[in-house]
Amino acid sequence: MRTVRTRAVSLRFSDRALLVGTALAALTVVAAVATMVTGDFPLTVGEVLATFLGQGDGYADFVVFTLRLPRLITAVLVGAALALSGAILQSLSRNPLASPDIIGFTQGAATGAIAVIVLAQGSMVATAIGATTTGLITSAAVYLLAFKQGVQGFRLVLIGIGVSAMMLAVNSYLLTRASLESALAAQTWLVGGLNNRGWDQAEVVAQALVVLLPCALVLGRRLALLEMGDSTATGLGVNAERTRLALLAVSVGLAAVATA
Repeated sequence: MRTVRTRAVSLRFSDRALLVGTALAALTVVAAVATMVTGDFPLTVGEVLATFLGQGDGYADFVVFTLRLPRLITAVLVGAALALSGAILQSLSRNPLASPDIIGFTQGAATGAIAVIVLAQGSMVATAIGATTTGLITSAAVYLLAFKQGVQGFRLVLIGIGVSAMMLAVNSYLLTRASLESALAAQTWLVGGLNNRGWDQAEVVAQALVVLLPCALVLGRRLALLEMGDSTATGLGVNAERTRLALLAVSVGLAAVATA
């Protein structure tokens, strides 16, 4: 851990975190370049750069700005939302393997999506709304079941795993009752993908991050205090339960937007 100080700013950072972050950023750039130049309509790096500079032809403009760039931005933003959601849950539960799965959101969202597809043959929008709604309901149920004079990390993990297993059973049952066409559509949703993603989807995720990312940053200091234990955090003036609930809401919100 290092500390950099100037007259106005003091910044602490971990050498390992800086190294890993730099490596991941480099890999993201490499993946972005590969995404822009490969596919059914291959382009060169020069053609992509010329298009960004406004010097590309109509073919390159369509491939870059209509087909590939929206998918790339959507993928990066969704990845950022899920990463931040998982990081918050890891700190709250003090479990390095934590993810939205542990609060039942993933399987709960899948239940809503499968139900809309199998039972109502709903549209893509209806499927997204169903997934988000049941995911939020499942997460709220896990929180309430884990609440006993506050919510401790180990209780949240254990109850989340149990509720996730129950929702997985429901999902399996729904798939067995579905027609072949509906089952294939549901399985396609469960696997996920970036096909047909456009600027509308990228804009929604970007707006959510604009709202939720500052909330996560504001609560970040309190989260660090919670990692030292509720008693210590309370002694330092932090309302542990309210902070935990707020952080869970931010985490679930990020996962919900990414899923939808």
